[in-house]
Amino acid sequence: MSGDTSDSFSYFDGREPDELIRALFGKYPGTDGEITHGLHFIDLESNKVFIRAMPPDAPSCSTAVACGNHVNVIGGIRENDANFRGYDGVNDVFQLDLKDLERGWRKTTSMLFPRAFPLVLAAEGKIYVFEYWGSESFGEVYDISRDIWKPLSPPPEDIDLCVPVLDSSRSRILVHCHASDTLYAYYYDRKSWVCLEQKFCYWSDSATITAYNLLDKKHLPVKWSSEFSVAPPLGSTLYRLGNGKLISGWVNHIHKRFEYIRFNIWCNEQGGIHAAAEHQSAITVPYPEDISNIWLF
Repeated sequence: MSGDTSDSFSYFDGREPDELIRALFGKYPGTDGEITHGLHFIDLESNKVFIRAMPPDAPSCSTAVACGNHVNVIGGIRENDANFRGYDGVNDVFQLDLKDLERGWRKTTSMLFPRAFPLVLAAEGKIYVFEYWGSESFGEVYDISRDIWKPLSPPPEDIDLCVPVLDSSRSRILVHCHASDTLYAYYYDRKSWVCLEQKFCYWSDSATITAYNLLDKKHLPVKWSSEFSVAPPLGSTLYRLGNGKLISGWVNHIHKRFEYIRFNIWCNEQGGIHAAAEHQSAITVPYPEDISNIWLF
């Protein structure tokens, strides 16, 4: 399966994919009423956006994840009037090799179970997929090198999970339960679950900066050492650049552009958390499309 790669070679020539932020964008419905998506790359050095087409057969409501040199589009839904929900989940997986763009998108081994709106993250050459809406299985894991999916052992209790978070320094994935506020950790190096906190704080997938010490089981104050003139809107996305650097990004629907704030976060000797913005106002990235939403990954 090939995609539009004619505009790709010069842009990626001599560059590492990790230098770019990957983003999945949603566009407002067109005349046919369909919401379309695109895979875009944001260059924070030049504040330019490079756009690629999504796989032509990719369903709506899929999730994108980067793992090494590959971008994977996973799961989604297809309309089915016979289903009381009006759609069926799918188990399709599409992959793009950023080092071999001429090959384009290709369909890889499907997941074990269909998943609509799957929650996905990647760690150490594997992709972890968790249930979200109506899946028959809690989760599964894909080994890219072996091209094989395996079921993921569920936690000790049946949980309605929130967005999972990767804690790579401890080889674990943090999973929060909506109903009971329990916080679990899945240690993927030894394939086991551990309950970290019975009653954890509110967990949000919006760009919120909070700090919590899991050892002492207490919240830590976050002090901003600098201020910025714009407040990130509700629904903005938090993206970790590494080495204590993060950005909070969102879509400005009025001016039709992507905006973001870059900031640093660190811990002082007394255990307090400090954060400082690198600039006072949001950096803007002009955008040629009528975008409605953004997911950084």
